[in-house]
Amino acid sequence: MMRVVILLLTVVAVAIGNKFNIEDLDIEKLLSNEEKSKAAFACLMDQKPCGEMQGLRDTIPELIKTKCGQCTPKQKQKFEHISKVLSEKNSEYFNALALKYSPSAQSN
Repeated sequence: MMRVVILLLTVVAVAIGNKFNIEDLDIEKLLSNEEKSKAAFACLMDQKPCGEMQGLRDTIPELIKTKCGQCTPKQKQKFEHISKVLSEKNSEYFNALALKYSPSAQSN
């Protein structure tokens, strides 16, 4: 579950239009840009319109549900890295996203 939540934020940095490629996400860069990380978080939490990040928002539920099940080994490795960085450097975002997008939350 933790890994799935991290993927959410990972996708934020990668999402341009409707494209998503976890391999392109630089989570450290995203988290160092407070404005962009807040915008991505607000989008994922349904707190404001997503704009260019709509592709991310449209993709996240399935990624979490499958725990990156359709990912290549390289993408899964990237996913693991992003999850670790997010949980260590921004646990508030990580925990909120995990709560919102956990499989049990989605069944409601």
